[in-house]
Amino acid sequence: MRWRFLACCGMGLLCPLAAAAQTAPGFTLPGLMADLAQVRGASASYTETKSLPLLTTSLQSSGTLDYRAPDYVRKTTTAPAPQNFVLQNGIVTLTLNGQTQHFTLAQAPQLAGLVEGVRATLAGDLPALRLYYNLSLSGGPEHWQLLLHPRDPALAKMMAWMSITGTGDKITEIDSADAKGGETKMQVRETTQNAP
Repeated sequence: MRWRFLACCGMGLLCPLAAAAQTAPGFTLPGLMADLAQVRGASASYTETKSLPLLTTSLQSSGTLDYRAPDYVRKTTTAPAPQNFVLQNGIVTLTLNGQTQHFTLAQAPQLAGLVEGVRATLAGDLPALRLYYNLSLSGGPEHWQLLLHPRDPALAKMMAWMSITGTGDKITEIDSADAKGGETKMQVRETTQNAP
């Protein structure tokens, strides 16, 4: 399903490997996007590992993800500390340490690029993805990897790349690297699809 959650909430690793990979005959980016667009809703659990250059140990978190087409995405972190990120109709609601903030993606254009990498993939929205990223697809229907490289220099200062891996119309991993060498790897386990 769509578990490429919020750029602001973490990304991942191992992306450069996709550049040398091959795409199966007949497996195309428009075809994958059409399959993803058929998923109207999904829920998943996740575990996330962040590695930062200044830390000797990686940071671990876990929680749940929810998606409803075309533009509702929720990432709820349950451990190590509660945190909630909701995107709906271009409005972000972030709850952290008991405090809630509301803002639009238009007010945070760099965050908009990060969030759209996840939301547009979940929605199968190829034009939106191409607005923000150069795209490279490898693999085949049973195991694919979509590599996203930022087009905008301002976004590239925050994120070097994002990699979304899946099988069929399900996302199984979201990895990313920031411009300062930090990497995030999110393992996604979908629990329901096309849920109301």
